[in-house]
Amino acid sequence: MNIVVVGSLNMDLVSHVPHLPKAGETIASTSFQTIPGGKGANQAVAAARLGAAVHMIGRVGSDTYGDMLLGSLADSRVHMEGIVREGTTGMALINVSASGENNIVLVPGANGMMGTEDIDRHRRLLEACDILLVQLEIPLEVVEYAVKKVHELGKTAVLNPAPARSLSPSFLRHVDTITPNETELELLAGMPVETLSQMEAAARALLGQGPKRVVVTMGEKGALIVNAEGAKHVPSLKVQAVDTTAAGDSFTAAFAVGMAKGMTDEEAAKFASRVAAIVVTRHGAQPSLPTLAEVERHQIE
Repeated sequence: MNIVVVGSLNMDLVSHVPHLPKAGETIASTSFQTIPGGKGANQAVAAARLGAAVHMIGRVGSDTYGDMLLGSLADSRVHMEGIVREGTTGMALINVSASGENNIVLVPGANGMMGTEDIDRHRRLLEACDILLVQLEIPLEVVEYAVKKVHELGKTAVLNPAPARSLSPSFLRHVDTITPNETELELLAGMPVETLSQMEAAARALLGQGPKRVVVTMGEKGALIVNAEGAKHVPSLKVQAVDTTAAGDSFTAAFAVGMAKGMTDEEAAKFASRVAAIVVTRHGAQPSLPTLAEVERHQIE
């Protein structure tokens, strides 16, 4: 399993709060942590811990936060020859409530300096990969360029369309698998998603723009797979969530690993659900991501 991740690396500055603050409200944090994150790095670490050979293409700053992020990738055996150091490291300012919900403000930093030359410089990594994983925390032109290149090479492109934004049909037709949450699905399809039937209709509309499968992540409501064969709801596993920060990242990475292992869409979604269920019971982004051995021995009903 050879996976290339093109995406963001952020240092997560995490405040634990009693509740998420409303507009104009000042509240006191109960604790503060500095944790390696970024959707791209999270997915790279998640896939590597699940047994994939992972190469990452991205950028971090020439600062202490950059050192910490590269150290976290190295600890999980992510290959880093595709990472450039320049400028200041991207950051995510995260509030996590006592109930496990969160809100996030992104500071792009070095992530915003990525260009198509970063992809061209490491074309051999794309040529050798089985799956490309991308998100939307780096410039969209870079994501589109990377996806187009792997499509031309006959490889599989998996897009986690977060943070939510509109995407062109000309881009989506090069995407094999897309993993939106409910908010992202509503924006991409331009349709309401308040019920499961509405979500299926919206996913089918998105499917019509090119992807082979749409996998909608719905938190505690599970996941919805829509492909040419039909639609399948995969229930979530019942756990006590303490922090949902990397839940979506872990699900997408685990689904990609499942695909690379030859699992069916439903098998990959069930595997990804097990991974995400473990993640939400732990604090932090990358520290919460389990190894394959942990997933295999973890008993979740």
